[in-house]
Amino acid sequence: MKRILVCYATRYGSTRGIATIIADELRDAGYEVTLSPASDAGDPAGYDAVIIGSPLYMGKWLADAREFVSRFRDSLRSRPVAVFSAGFTLREQTAGNLDAADGALASSVRPYLSPVSAGYFAGRLDPDHMTAADRAVIALAGTVPGDFRDPGEVKKWAGTLPSLLFR
Repeated sequence: MKRILVCYATRYGSTRGIATIIADELRDAGYEVTLSPASDAGDPAGYDAVIIGSPLYMGKWLADAREFVSRFRDSLRSRPVAVFSAGFTLREQTAGNLDAADGALASSVRPYLSPVSAGYFAGRLDPDHMTAADRAVIALAGTVPGDFRDPGEVKKWAGTLPSLLFR
């Protein structure tokens, strides 16, 4: 049985929710899946494939995800890797928003490896669970709170992964 590591960085839990959907879909497809925060995941050398996700903050992946990619780049280069990003701006999948999200990968992932697939998903924005600084940023931007994640879109992307990871 193929072993897949699904690891993620998250600040408020939205990306963990997306990673959980992906892990569940892959388990349902018959794979052995480990779901872990990137900060807790060790060397992925024991896995046949890896999926890494992070929310986008100020146009970047979170440090935990960036550090995982950098620290384990040698192990990651020797197995198929897919990545996903989550963010409020991705609720509107315009060319500009997707280009900006892809830019985050250009600086944090692509210097180290070439993912077989990149997923881009809307996230959840809940000011009641945010720091005062983050609440101030979203207030200045006039951002509307809400859960914009689409489980169907996440499942659809996850369903494409086996054929991309295990060609």
